Amino acid sequence: MKLQVQKFGVENRSEEKPDIILIHGTGGNARLWKDQVQPLVKLGFRCYLPELRGHGSTTEPGEETDLSVHVNDIVETLQNEDIRFPAIFIGHSLGAIISVQIAGRFPELLGQCLAVSLPIKVPKLTAGAFNLFLKGPYQRLQKSKLKERLPIREQALLETEWHSLNQILKHFGPLDLTREVANIPVPVHFAYGRFDIVAPCIYGQQIHKATPNSTLQIFEFAGHNVMDDRPHEFKNWMLDKIAPRR
Repeated sequence: MKLQVQKFGVENRSEEKPDIILIHGTGGNARLWKDQVQPLVKLGFRCYLPELRGHGSTTEPGEETDLSVHVNDIVETLQNEDIRFPAIFIGHSLGAIISVQIAGRFPELLGQCLAVSLPIKVPKLTAGAFNLFLKGPYQRLQKSKLKERLPIREQALLETEWHSLNQILKHFGPLDLTREVANIPVPVHFAYGRFDIVAPCIYGQQIHKATPNSTLQIFEFAGHNVMDDRPHEFKNWMLDKIAPRR
């Protein structure tokens, strides 16, 4: 399925700089990358931000949607865009899962991968809490005027189709990417928040040790959304990996 894609800096056509793909996480959308896209475009990069099924402006067809479906959606979508490969992939949470899967299956599409808050395994407590949220508070908050006063990330979650979120809960709860990530043939840069309960940083430490040609950054006083919690530090880390100073 071809997804909706937000594009920034597409008038830039540098032959020296790779294109950048930014993939959001569960309950996200393209606009959540605003603070990361701005400095990248300013440096002359072209940024492509696909929105997953039922997220943002992409419709939800109501089908069974496991990881392979999301991967195929992204690959089909990007191959129909004017993107120069290999590109740099930046993924957050579910977007990081999809990015490392593409790195393993289609390494020719990636020059490097920035995997932010990658859930190698989803803690049972986290999956259980999300299940309870979908069964009650999600529907009530959607209909409430309170939604309009919530922060942008929480608004994006409530704007996401219920089927899309339920499919993620169904297919990603038992996920274990340990072996798959360790075999990725392209450079991978892992980033975790010290206090992330969705993707505990201890998993990042373990997978970094098992993954050749990888780096690991742990952001202190940050949770799952490290780009929100430590915006300046995250921007510096991202730019250091993508456009290091000479």
